[in-house]
Amino acid sequence: MKRASLAISMMIGLLSLSACHEESQLQQEINDQIPSQSSHLRSAVTQADWTPGSISSIVPLDQLEDLGGQPTEKEVWKSNNPEIFRGTGWLMQNSRTDATRGGAPTPLSGTFPIYLFHINQSGSQKYVHILVTNPNNSAITVSGKGSMYTNSEKPLLGAGTGQSFHVAKDWLNNTPRYSFSNVNINKYKAYEIARLPVANNSMIDGRFEVTASAGAYVYTVVTSTGSLTDAINKSQSGPANGDIYSPNPNAYGREAGVYESSEWVGSTDISLPSSQSYIGFALNTSGKFAYNGVYQQDQNAPAVTRLSDSADKTYGNYGHRYDITLAMNNPNSTAKQVTLYFASNYTNSVNSPSFTYNGPLRMNGVVKNIYTTPTAPRQWLATWNIPAGANFNGKLDFYIPGLITTGQQLILQVN
Repeated sequence: MKRASLAISMMIGLLSLSACHEESQLQQEINDQIPSQSSHLRSAVTQADWTPGSISSIVPLDQLEDLGGQPTEKEVWKSNNPEIFRGTGWLMQNSRTDATRGGAPTPLSGTFPIYLFHINQSGSQKYVHILVTNPNNSAITVSGKGSMYTNSEKPLLGAGTGQSFHVAKDWLNNTPRYSFSNVNINKYKAYEIARLPVANNSMIDGRFEVTASAGAYVYTVVTSTGSLTDAINKSQSGPANGDIYSPNPNAYGREAGVYESSEWVGSTDISLPSSQSYIGFALNTSGKFAYNGVYQQDQNAPAVTRLSDSADKTYGNYGHRYDITLAMNNPNSTAKQVTLYFASNYTNSVNSPSFTYNGPLRMNGVVKNIYTTPTAPRQWLATWNIPAGANFNGKLDFYIPGLITTGQQLILQVN
């Protein structure tokens, strides 16, 4: 199967991958490999689907099986285009059609996530604000929680570090940096969920979940002052100058819009083979590009509405949650040793970029920090002994960090 797009960014002397970097002096896109088939809440693989023998690296992408599961219906608001901003103004809004960037008024109600990733290259410190506004003729209430960090606060120094890792960690551990409850927003007024100063050449990553009693609008806004009044005024004016990456037949583009889903949930029934074998499952993959003529499973969510210059799907699924179960059955007359690996689809002979995945994962209640590189693309997670005739569930729960390459896989090796 094939792979999604990779984003490579040289940030503050450290080569790393960003939530969405493409085509600039700081980033280059690497097209790779990925297959696509229909998704199911629960799917199954038989003994015949395994490949005999062992494997020491990643499974070839055209051999990956579909992962059981499907996107949830919880819509997500995304702000990642322009990923690099160079001035003040709004970065993303769902309140109106802009003369330059398009879009459409799309009020959000109920519970919905917000995700953002941006880089300041304006030449000076700026502030990034997240606003929720009430377009209704009567007051609404909003509640929520989430985390947002810059790499000044959470320096990116390797495994288990950086702003994106810590946002994913806070969500996995339910330890949000910010929370608010039953905030009353009068008609045509705004509430600021969070605000952070962002130094020049620094990154900001954030994920929130908001519950609104009636339709609300959300904005990410850049100001020089940090003033709420300034942020509100700029939310109603023009978009911030920055580097826009639009989709085309050879590029994914960056996300700026409201998308249908923010989670992938489901189970895969797995019948263990009788002899040494391995199998790989597509994880966080896209069906846009073919590898060896094969498309990987499309695990992305389409846009409900988007700025017309932005991605039509959630390529990379940054900020999305995966809640998946590998439901294994050993139909054999002897016990089987099963090893599970997490791997990234991009490999290289050198570590360029310096890493391909850097985020926490909870497996059967135990948190593991995942860190893969082009030269070490897979990481051991667990080895289990499953008795003859027994069932065993490997349950994985994690949030996709904003600073990774797209396209991963889960590998099972049976001995």
